[in-house]
Amino acid sequence: MHPVQARWCTPPGAAAIGVLRLCGSPEALAQTIGQPLPEIESISLRNLLGHDEGLIARPDTNTLLLTPHGGPRVRQVLTMALQERGVHFAATEHAEPLWNAVTKDAVSRRVLSILPIAASDAAIPLLLAQPKRWKHYGPPTKADGERSRRLRRLIVAPVVAIVGPPNAGKSSLLNALAGREVAAASPEAGTTRDFVGAMVTLDGLSCMIIDAPGVRATTDAIEHQSISAARKEIARADLCISLAGPDQSFLSEWPDALHVRSKCDLDPVHHTGNALHVSAVTGQGLPQLARTIRQTLVPDSECASDRPFDFEALPSEG
Repeated sequence: MHPVQARWCTPPGAAAIGVLRLCGSPEALAQTIGQPLPEIESISLRNLLGHDEGLIARPDTNTLLLTPHGGPRVRQVLTMALQERGVHFAATEHAEPLWNAVTKDAVSRRVLSILPIAASDAAIPLLLAQPKRWKHYGPPTKADGERSRRLRRLIVAPVVAIVGPPNAGKSSLLNALAGREVAAASPEAGTTRDFVGAMVTLDGLSCMIIDAPGVRATTDAIEHQSISAARKEIARADLCISLAGPDQSFLSEWPDALHVRSKCDLDPVHHTGNALHVSAVTGQGLPQLARTIRQTLVPDSECASDRPFDFEALPSEG
């Protein structure tokens, strides 16, 4: 029996990060990574065998999760380095999960299966704390339902839809939040005729931000079809941002949306009303908008609670 067994949890091929599971005795694990182990149910940023830098999580006594960069060459180098240290890798990517041999607790096994797919880093410490919390309080109750629904947005990225009249600056706002050109921005109304989206991290929360076609009355058959489809997708979003320029009215169709006034660099004086004011050109107001979105979707109070949450159920629509 090899003292340490390993398995890549992420599939082969290029990816932003990889997840590598190591199982063995604490002494063997510490010798393998060449440094002291993190505390149980904790996570820390570490050097990974001198070849990369990433997080090391320790969900239980005999398991480590390493998260190096996900490129094929990084995986190859780390695999070879571990094999030189006597680590035995699972024969195939689809082998029986290695934690079954060392982790008898069902909640711990379920946490380990969720960790590799969590969208936001903030999910990791919460997930690692779940075995102890489930043991102390028991499974989540009905009273934990709404909190669980919100916290699952750390695991499955929520959808945020930007809506507004044509030329409100929706595409420019998406590009500014993403930090790159995702959508074509143009002063001509109706440039966006279909959804354009990007994964964006907002105040630590990974979100899918979608730029919906500008909503207006139109006789153009294609644009009308796009707007009809947009309304259906917006209804399924976790959060709706209603965007309007300095001289535009907010759309009344989404009264519960987060109101944001765009192009504040063009109207620096008249910042009235309860709406947030942002500029995609100067970046003014974007950090506050990011924090407001994150707080609306996953409030600090939900993360701070020591109650267990149901981390497996799929997030509900809307």
